[in-house]
Amino acid sequence: MKNILFLDFDGVLVTDRGQKYHLETNGTLRDDHGALFDPECVGCLKEIIDATDADIVVSSTWKMEMGLEGIRKMWSDRNLPGKVIGVTPDIDPIHRGDEIAAWLTSYGEDCCFAIIDDTPFTDFFRKEQHKHLFKVNERIGIDEDTAKRVIAHYSECKQYTK
Repeated sequence: MKNILFLDFDGVLVTDRGQKYHLETNGTLRDDHGALFDPECVGCLKEIIDATDADIVVSSTWKMEMGLEGIRKMWSDRNLPGKVIGVTPDIDPIHRGDEIAAWLTSYGEDCCFAIIDDTPFTDFFRKEQHKHLFKVNERIGIDEDTAKRVIAHYSECKQYTK
């Protein structure tokens, strides 16, 4: 059974801390693809991917401007961890749960999934998705605690589905 990670960008990989770091070290906050990601958050994402072999589906609104191929190019150019296998459909960027549900239906296979997002509102997701949702603080994004909880979630999902 495949592990799927639904991933937001702003507030999850793009953080205030990361922007401060990039401004101080690179003198810039952006590259050709947009805002630079927080290196600490990318490290935590790598930890999740290395431990779970999860494939990434982008739920971020960045998908609307960049599209799947643009996101894949950014992933390659920035040497980011994991493999982006898709983007959620554009149904309603506010209610991401509907977009995630539609993607899962179109995927058509059983999978274990996790959602990492910074939204403070759980009603943006369907009730049955709440146990898969890992909300992060928009200022710090994915941190070590989140990475550990997501990794444990995939482990529990695998045990539950056996």
